[in-house]
Amino acid sequence: MDMPQIRLVLAVTVVATLASACPEQSGGPPKVEAKGDPIAVVAGKAITVEQLQKRLDEQSPFVRARYTELDKKKEFVDAQVRFEVLAAEAFSRGYDQDAEIQEQVKKIIVQKLTREEFDGRVKLADVTDVELRKYFDEHQAEYQKPEMTRASHVAIAFGPDSASKAAAKKAAEEVHKLAADKAKLADRNWFKELAEKHSTDEATKRTGGDLRYLSKADAEAQLGAAARDWLFAGEGINDVSPVLEGTSAWHVLKRTGKRKEITRTFDQVKNQVKNVVFREKRTAAFAAFVDELKQKHGVQLHDDKIGKLHVDVKLPPPPVNGDPHGGMQGDDGHGHGQAGDDDHDDDEAAQPAPAPGATP
Repeated sequence: MDMPQIRLVLAVTVVATLASACPEQSGGPPKVEAKGDPIAVVAGKAITVEQLQKRLDEQSPFVRARYTELDKKKEFVDAQVRFEVLAAEAFSRGYDQDAEIQEQVKKIIVQKLTREEFDGRVKLADVTDVELRKYFDEHQAEYQKPEMTRASHVAIAFGPDSASKAAAKKAAEEVHKLAADKAKLADRNWFKELAEKHSTDEATKRTGGDLRYLSKADAEAQLGAAARDWLFAGEGINDVSPVLEGTSAWHVLKRTGKRKEITRTFDQVKNQVKNVVFREKRTAAFAAFVDELKQKHGVQLHDDKIGKLHVDVKLPPPPVNGDPHGGMQGDDGHGHGQAGDDDHDDDEAAQPAPAPGATP
């Protein structure tokens, strides 16, 4: 087992015991008085059935299903003993005083603090219907969507004089002949190539003329009234427009998608809104909590030093042997098997420890 893995094992062990005991001395594991039925002893410390039952219960149902047979339970217990042996050896070598270990411990206990603090401080059940209605009324645009059409275009810009306008129109008509070829209508790459080759709209030609989804108002503002009318008058996907005049360019359009108008009522989105409002309340409460702690712990910030931070934009070197964590890909010593083998429930407790200062 290499140093990164030992650090991870030790960090988890330290956090697991901080709440109930302090280390008697550096270089030794925290002395925790185990309660329950002893199933093993490591370095003079009892490991109980109750402790291992808790660890087993914390696994996903998929993982727990592996340990229904007696011999598999023995494998699980052996893995836990292996974990405790590694942790005891790490403590005996003084790794608990390693600066990186202390950083990992801080991250994990910050996660525990924020979770426990805000599980009680802000609850989903406390969000009122008045708050939900207020949010809904203030964010109507998120729940009421107009009819929209997606299109790509080839734009041929013209100048203020009639000669420039006529020359641009002639060029647009040549593009239209190519784009309207019936054998090519279903081939969107063909229109994309035409846009990349002929369009004068630098903002869209690199993406094959894609304008993405436009409302009527968007279409008129970007392309002109003629383009707006053509886009929303028809339904055919892959249809190509005639040459249409805009404010400063001739346009050849290809309709590539349609979306109907969406009108959702408060009752239809109430649960969705509730989750949004809950997250906002939780974030606001967290910010207030941090402000309180800044006062309590006498935070001082020297803004004039911030500019000394250096940002390296170079890409990191590739991981060793394909392992982004730099460790071995076998058992982690805690009964979790191969890397990536465990299924975790998608909940807060299953997430990695946040960076210091992360919101709950």
